[in-house]
Formats: sequence, C-alpha cells, structure tokens
Amino acid sequence: MSPFGNITIPIGVILLFIPVVILVSRILFPTILSFPWKMPPENSRQRKREKEFTVVLAGSFNPPHWGHLVMIRYLAERYGRVICCIGVNPNKKYDVTPQTRANLLKEMLASNETNNNDFDKKAIAGTCNNVQVEVVTGYIWRYAREHGASIFFRGIRTWEADGAEERNLQILNTWGPLLLGRIWPINTLFLEGDPRFRNVSSTMIRKICTDGGSNCYGKPSEVDDKAVDELSKFVPRCVANKVAMAYRKN
Repeated sequence: MSPFGNITIPIGVILLFIPVVILVSRILFPTILSFPWKMPPENSRQRKREKEFTVVLAGSFNPPHWGHLVMIRYLAERYGRVICCIGVNPNKKYDVTPQTRANLLKEMLASNETNNNDFDKKAIAGTCNNVQVEVVTGYIWRYAREHGASIFFRGIRTWEADGAEERNLQILNTWGPLLLGRIWPINTLFLEGDPRFRNVSSTMIRKICTDGGSNCYGKPSEVDDKAVDELSKFVPRCVANKVAMAYRKN
C-alpha cells in the first residue's frame, strides 16, 4: 500500500522531483577538493577520461596571484583544457580593466617561475599550454556551456571563509541555466587553496600597490627593487612591475 494512502503520484511529478533533489543537494552539500589536491593514477581510466574534459575556472583575478596560479597549474595537469574566465559588466567602470587582468594572468601562465612548491616543479613543464584566458561578457555559465565545459570550478580559501558568498553564486549558476537557458546546469566544484597562500588576497596586493607612494615607486614607468621584492611574495617576479603599475594610484 502506498504511504500516501489512495493518492496516486503521477510519474511526471516523480521525474520532475528527482532532478530538483539533485540540484538542491549540490547546493546543500557542495563538492570541495581539499589540499593537497589529488591526481588520478597516471594510466588510469579516470585520468584518460579527464584528459578529454574542458573545465572552467571563473574569477575576478583582480589581480591574479600565486594562489590562483598554482590552482590553474593543477587543473591544467589534470584536465585536457582549462578556460579561465574573467567576467565583465559592460555597465560597470573598472579601475583595472578585465582585459588588463587577463593579460597579467596570461603572462604569469607563460612564465617558468615556481614558488618552491614540489607540485609546481612537477607540473610546470608545458602543462599551461592547454590553458586559455577569456574575458566574458554575460553569464559565464552560458559561455561554459557553449564551449563544452564539463565542470565549473571556483577557487576558495576555505569553505568556512568563503562558503556563504560562494553558495549565493552557486545558486545563480544552478538555477540560472534552468530558468533563463532551459538547460541542465554544469556542476560546480570548489577548489580549496594551498594553505601557503590562503592569507594572500587580491585586496592585500592592491593595498601594497596603492599604499606604496613615493617610498616604493621610482620612475613613472617602473617600480623599485623594494616594491618588486614585496610583490614577488604574492605574484611571479616577472610581472611584479606590471602589477604595481596597473594598481598604483594615479
């Protein structure tokens, strides 16, 4: 006998209920990849399958730093194609344009610098050749779907630190495709940061740049060695001058 007595539940209602449960469970019980990030065995079926995946890592990268870079190198080593998306609102004025941030990230990815991290040294050999950086106008979930992404990644310090804000974005990325695009949403996974960089934030780097003043900056087109040394704790040295120039007070 049905627990609902004589009530018959239409099969269509059941079929509708199942995906709703799946999507709600994604939000209530998010998938978090904790550090140290695991890699499938070299010749495993999972490793070969994931090498066919396209994944998206979305962020403001304002500016990009070591914490972002080691995440991207991990994703590039694990998956076949990585797209780093920087969202842009055409109605918003930015102190540092999304395209400038994209150029900084591209230069970081092209460098051979490491941060004394064993994984970096292992992963650095050519793995970022499968990474592209894009400035995206409109919904990033739509862009990800159009470019065949299998997984949507978000980088976080820890869920305790960033979970509340990230859950709001996850809700938008979950229900937005259904309501606005009538498409099944791509699953969002959260990549928890390397503990060495959890105290590094883009806000901190911007403050170093803007507070430098005449004590840190030399000629209008360059930054002195003291400022470069300070910024190199947070970004690759090869782009420290450009980061400082982009974010310094005008």
